[in-house]
Amino acid sequence: MNIRTVSQPETPLGQEIDELLDGDPVYVRITFVSAFVALRTILRLRERLLAQMEAGANLRFTVGIDLGGTSREVLTELLRWNCEAFVFHNIIPRATFHPKIYLFESATAATLFIGSNNLTDGGFYTNYEAATRYEFDLPADAIEYTRLLEPLATFLEPQGAIVQRLDAGLIQTLVNRWELPAEAEIRQRKREQLRERRRAGDIPASPFAPVATPLPPLPPEELRREEPAEEPMNQDQADPEIIQPRPGAIAPIPGVLVWRKTLPRTDALQVSEGSHHVGGVRLTQAQFENPPGQRIDQTTYFRQIFADYPWEAEGRQNEQEHTFVPMRIIIRGRDHGIRNFEISHKPTGEAGQANYTTILRWGREFIPTVLQENLTGTVLSIYETAEDNADFLIDITEA
Repeated sequence: MNIRTVSQPETPLGQEIDELLDGDPVYVRITFVSAFVALRTILRLRERLLAQMEAGANLRFTVGIDLGGTSREVLTELLRWNCEAFVFHNIIPRATFHPKIYLFESATAATLFIGSNNLTDGGFYTNYEAATRYEFDLPADAIEYTRLLEPLATFLEPQGAIVQRLDAGLIQTLVNRWELPAEAEIRQRKREQLRERRRAGDIPASPFAPVATPLPPLPPEELRREEPAEEPMNQDQADPEIIQPRPGAIAPIPGVLVWRKTLPRTDALQVSEGSHHVGGVRLTQAQFENPPGQRIDQTTYFRQIFADYPWEAEGRQNEQEHTFVPMRIIIRGRDHGIRNFEISHKPTGEAGQANYTTILRWGREFIPTVLQENLTGTVLSIYETAEDNADFLIDITEA
């Protein structure tokens, strides 16, 4: 038996599980136990897990619904897989289902993870998490393997009054009881929490600093289209409470640099008379590195950064996606407030070596300001911040 610690984000658990599913073993048993489950995360795993089922593996999920951590779309998706799936829930509010266990067993070996990682993009890639990885050679380690699994039988082989096998009737009952939110409702709840903090008045600055963490892998376009649609924010729907500049002198907003580029004339909209400008900033590679020492793949990088915003298809043949992202913008030290910048992305360019697949559009209301400022040759930096009203900051300075 071999034991080691998996510390995230340095070593993402999702990467460890990807390696197991991308390897050679044909598993006889795969079991996922998680308090919270995210649709995007299980969609990434779907084809490989179903392939293991077709090869004879017993695939089982035990999931929780406490604290609104699992959506109705997740349970509906798992139901389609025709695998063994159970919902674990104690109706006493103080008794929260909270374990995270992942088991992969073949005829000659087994891998067991026990830790803090939920079956979500945060739990698998970006959060600070810790897990223990146990490796067993079978049948040599069978006694120790059985000894470790026995106390986990409540979760690995769930039964009793607080466990229900997943079916369509159970999903409908939980929806009718307001115990199974939709994905859009979960996102809306988070936005409402931010608004409540804003209404609370003056909030002291955080004593903590922002630090970059890895981005979860971008799901292929066909999987992204399976995520539930959410009505994106229109630029005309900007909340007037949050687009105002910050009063007084510009104080630095702590943030992590996620991209930087020197603006050419075209991005600054300074084109010859009679020519049409592109209306935005091309989000190119610009020799930017993230993490340090590794050039970004501009064909997917920006779609990853803004992945959590509601995207929708656009164009005559739905060949593009777009969303609106609230960002504070500061130009040459002047705060222009928070605006909803449209981000457009062309998925067909992800597999090629196109110069760019994504563009940040200035927006018709802000274009006059961009033209007046004449930003040619300035440096545009995008920071991911901890500001309550906007997750990103655009800071434009002289070169």
